[in-house]
Amino acid sequence: MKPNMELVHKLVKEKGWSASNLALRMGISRMEASRLLNGKRVGGKKCIGGLIKAFPTIPLNELFFLG
Repeated sequence: MKPNMELVHKLVKEKGWSASNLALRMGISRMEASRLLNGKRVGGKKCIGGLIKAFPTIPLNELFFLG
């Protein structure tokens, strides 16, 4: 599963979150969130679980590219 980073960026912007805010909500370090937002990290269990935790109302098929 690969995160839909266009949607993640849109959601972060809509909510007015910084990388630190996203990290807190995802349960990851600020550095990991920054890498995710900058496209240097895509995927992994921590990232997938964190995005689901940060955006619980967003359907998985929108939050991730499945397949």
